[in-house]
Amino acid sequence: MKVLIIGGTRYLGREIMMRLAERGDEVTLLNRGRTECALPDNVDCLTADIMDPDLLVEALEGDDGRVRTFDTCVHMIAMDGARAERVIEAVWGLIGHYVQCGSTGVFMPLQRCPADESEPVAPPPPDMGGFGSKAESDQVARELCAQYDLPLTILRPTNIMGPGDVPIDLLGGRDAEFFQGILDGEPIIIPNHGDGLLQPGDVRDLADAFVLAVDQPDKAGEYNISSPYAITHNYYAQLLADAMDVEAQGRHVPVDEIIEEYAGTDRFSVRGIRFFAEHMCFTIEKARRELGYEPQYTAEASVEQTVRWMFDNNVIMRD
Repeated sequence: MKVLIIGGTRYLGREIMMRLAERGDEVTLLNRGRTECALPDNVDCLTADIMDPDLLVEALEGDDGRVRTFDTCVHMIAMDGARAERVIEAVWGLIGHYVQCGSTGVFMPLQRCPADESEPVAPPPPDMGGFGSKAESDQVARELCAQYDLPLTILRPTNIMGPGDVPIDLLGGRDAEFFQGILDGEPIIIPNHGDGLLQPGDVRDLADAFVLAVDQPDKAGEYNISSPYAITHNYYAQLLADAMDVEAQGRHVPVDEIIEEYAGTDRFSVRGIRFFAEHMCFTIEKARRELGYEPQYTAEASVEQTVRWMFDNNVIMRD
C-alpha cells in the first residue's frame, strides 16, 4: 500500500509512520522539515509548507515529472479549516482515501458520559477554546470529500499518553517540571475535588487505530479512539506517584485559584486548565465494532510506561 502522511515526525504521527513502514508499505512523509526525525530506509521524505498550494503540488511530483499517487493520505496536522482545505485540494485526485486526525476536544463540554460520535459539537466557551478550529477542519473535510466523492475517515483521539512524550500534567499542560516536582516531594496539585475524568489513550493503541482505518477505506466514517475507560484526576495523581515510587501528596485547589496562582508563568495555560477540569469520557464501541480496534494498554500500564520513558530519557531525574 502507498501511504502519504502529512506531518508524522513526532509522537502519534511517528508511531503511525513506523508501523506502516515496518510492515512494508510504501510510505511518503511530507512536512516542513523543521523537526529532525530518523526515518527507516523505505520511507521517503518530502519537504513543503502545506499552506503554499504550489509548493505542496510541486513536492508531490516525482523525479520523472509525474505527480505521485497514493492509496491513502493521512493528515496529522489539520489544525484548522485552512490546512485541511489546502491538503485536500492538492491531493484529492491523487488518493483513494483521506484520513484526518481530529480530536475529541471538539465535543467539550460534554453533555453525556460516556459520549459517543453523536455528541453535539458547539463552539467552545472562550475560556476553554482551542478546539473550534479543529471542528472547522472536520467540517471542511466533510464538505470537500463529499464534493470530490473521496472516502473520509476522521479519527478523534482523547488525551495521548505513552512513551515518547511528556504526559499531560494536572494543570492541563505537558510540563516536565510538574513531574519533576512530584519526584522531588512537592504536593501534587489536583483541580477542584479530583473527581474530574481523564481518559488517556496510549499512543501505541491510537497508532493501531490509524493503521486499521488506512486498511479499511470501506469503513470510512468518524470514530472516537482511546482507552476503554476514564480515570479520575485523583487516581491519575496516585498512578503518577506510584510510578515514581514516591508518596502521593495531593493538594486540591479550585480551578480559579490555580489560575490566580499560576497565570502568567511559563507553560501555564488558562485554557489548558479549564479544559482539563472538564470530564473526558468517551465510548470507543463504534471503532471496536466497525474497525476492529481493541486497545492493548490499560491506563495504569500507559502511565507507568510513560513515567519510565521520562526516567530513561532524563526528562525527570532523581537526586
